Amino acid sequence: MKKYFLFFLLFSTSAFFYLTVLSDSSLPGVSIDKNKFVLIRNNKFSLNDQSFYPITINYIAEMQADGESLWPCSYAAYNQNPKFKFTTKDSCLMQLKADMDLIKEMGFNSVRITGIGEESVADALIGKLSVNARIGNNRDTTIELTNDENYKKYFGAIGQLIDIINEAGLKAVLLTRMSVDIKSTEINLRKMVHYFRNDTTIMAYDLFNEPLYFDVPERDKKIVYSKIKRWTNIVKKNAPNQLVTIGLTGIREVFEWDPAILDVDFISIHPYEYEPEQVRNEMYWYANYIKKTWIIGETAIPADNDSVSYDTQKQFAHKTMEQAYSCGAIGYSWWQYKDVEWHSYHANFMGVVNWKGETRTSKKNIPVEGTVKPIVEEFKKFNPNAKKDTCRCFENYYNYSQYKDCRIVGVLNDENNKPIQGGVILAWNEYWSHSYHTVTKADGGFELLGNFPFYHWMASASSYSMIRGDVLPDTSKKNTDAVPTMNIGKLKLSKLSFVK
Repeated sequence: MKKYFLFFLLFSTSAFFYLTVLSDSSLPGVSIDKNKFVLIRNNKFSLNDQSFYPITINYIAEMQADGESLWPCSYAAYNQNPKFKFTTKDSCLMQLKADMDLIKEMGFNSVRITGIGEESVADALIGKLSVNARIGNNRDTTIELTNDENYKKYFGAIGQLIDIINEAGLKAVLLTRMSVDIKSTEINLRKMVHYFRNDTTIMAYDLFNEPLYFDVPERDKKIVYSKIKRWTNIVKKNAPNQLVTIGLTGIREVFEWDPAILDVDFISIHPYEYEPEQVRNEMYWYANYIKKTWIIGETAIPADNDSVSYDTQKQFAHKTMEQAYSCGAIGYSWWQYKDVEWHSYHANFMGVVNWKGETRTSKKNIPVEGTVKPIVEEFKKFNPNAKKDTCRCFENYYNYSQYKDCRIVGVLNDENNKPIQGGVILAWNEYWSHSYHTVTKADGGFELLGNFPFYHWMASASSYSMIRGDVLPDTSKKNTDAVPTMNIGKLKLSKLSFVK
């Protein structure tokens, strides 16, 4: 009898091991249909063996809690009333479903989810991570990611959101919050991508958002290169069918988070219109100097139909989508889903849904607060199979502002004294509070103009080192055009030896 009991125990243990581990389709010998994932083939996205061009909306999601459970909810600032009315699990999930169905009907095929997947570092010294959640309208709470039970709740909440996105017929890019200096973020990344490794709704993990703004310490390019390579390896080892990206602000990232050295599947660029035609001019630079697959990961202009008309916003979307497509982008993303109140006009009115009235989807969900802006017609009619136009370079490409109060000139060469075209020169005022940049021409020459005296500068180029220096406006000389000019001479950059 004992023999049969041992045999039964062995059989039961083996069966349990098979069901919980070997049945996992990510393991060798078990089939998985990779075509159900969004892949990159021949420098284009592919889904189900068909070309896929992501038209993406950025959507902020949060967590709600009741002391026991944790679940996803829309960003509280998307709602018109200071008192957030979606506080129960059922109401939150219904609102998310209504939002995602509306996003699909507005012409988008994917969402970039921010907020909910961005952990906080509760204790930088020991790298303790936590996530924040609202408890109704009363207070916020912090859930420390220090045990399996909290991780299960956390990933379960993200999973509920991903399921709703999938039900709406959308794909998702999930923004995480990695840290170059805190090791625990790598452990967290490994757990997250392993947990969601077979989820075909997740097309990519966006590992870092805008390092120019949110990675404060100055980084050597070699450190950035090594770190990104390590993070990508974590994803590829644990979730080989999901993609990896990094969200860069634009041209100015070349000084540290150089897109040429980032070992990711594609680059996500976030250009904004701080200067006339800056967005389309930057796209021209991406087309010529980013030798990696890239998308527009964020862009927008605000419109309240008063200070800025809805038609102006619509035309901006049309022109930038067209330029992105013509310049080789393989996807386009708009920031963001709905207007907010962030105490800044520029940030408040970038949504494609305003705060007026309400909208119902064809699926007869609960109503969405707000009315869809005319801009969505551009997303609905975009044709990713159309014939490409010329990638345009505009007249102010070399100096967006065209100011003529101060000027720096010089030449950028490599170690063999050959000119570097497309290098970037950035200069600041005395107190580092204002800056302008330009790019070098075919002969390596540059002319950087501004409306204040320059004191500090730096120069780099894609796949090259970075150098910096200072100038004294008192040494400037006036040329025939009477613009005070400082010549900083021939600058030399070295090719990065560690980039393969």
